[in-house]
Formats: sequence, structure tokens, C-alpha cells
Amino acid sequence: MGLFDKAKGAFGAAAGNTPDLAEQARLAQELANQSLRDAGYTDGSPVTMANASEVRASMTADHDVLNAYGQELNRIIAIGEPGSSIIRSSVDSGERTAGNPWFHLEIEVTLPGREPYTVQKREMVPPQVLASYAAGTVHDIKVDPADPTKTAFTS
Repeated sequence: MGLFDKAKGAFGAAAGNTPDLAEQARLAQELANQSLRDAGYTDGSPVTMANASEVRASMTADHDVLNAYGQELNRIIAIGEPGSSIIRSSVDSGERTAGNPWFHLEIEVTLPGREPYTVQKREMVPPQVLASYAAGTVHDIKVDPADPTKTAFTS
């Protein structure tokens, strides 16, 4: 069996099997609807002409939040002083951006040659890495030299 025969087989077209394109399209639409629901943009129903502008506005707003958040973290990482931190508390704020939860963290920051201090921080924590940001976890951190309350995790 050659390379292209294997590819055909993967899509159900080998040995006389005809792929059910309608079923594939239905499953793809179901997956898209679930993704939009998980991100908080719809209730799981398809995007239609009636709700498309609302969904687009939500997605654009989330894009802007994510972009600004990422730029600020990158700025702090680029100029920040390296240190370490311990998460003392982690509380889900109930807010979501693109399906990702925001947490209120209390962290203890330690910079070389300085006394540890506590910072209150709002952090987006994707569900896949949530356990890594539990109370008691230790992280490398960068601290804005102009404002030691602005921090970015680097581990």
C-alpha cells in the first residue's frame, strides 16, 4: 500500500469505501459549536446571521484583552529583574477571557539581596496548567524595576 493509498484509507476512500462528507461536515460543525461554547461566545448553538455580530464583538474584545495582557507580560519579562515566587493563595475570580479563567493570586516575591514581599496579582491561568498555579507552588519570576508590584511568571 503506497503513501496515497494510506491517505485515502485515512479518509474512508480506500477499498471502495466512500467517505460520508455530510457526516464529516456535521461532526466538524459540532466541534466548532462546542469550541465556541467552551470559549463563552455562544450557548453551543451555531453562529447565524442573527448572532454573528455579537459573537464577533465578543471575540474582538477578547482578542484585545489577550493582546494587551501578552504585551505587558512580554515587557516585564524583557526588562524585569529575575527572582522567585511562591503562590500563597489562588482564587478564581469568575471572569473568563476566551474561555480561560482569571485568578486573584497572592504571591511572595523574593529578589536577590532583598527581603521577600507580597504582591496581589491578577493572572489568566489556562485550565490545562491550573494545578501548576495552586497555593504553595514555586515559580521563577521577573519583576518590573520601576514598579515591583508588576510581575510576570517565567516558569
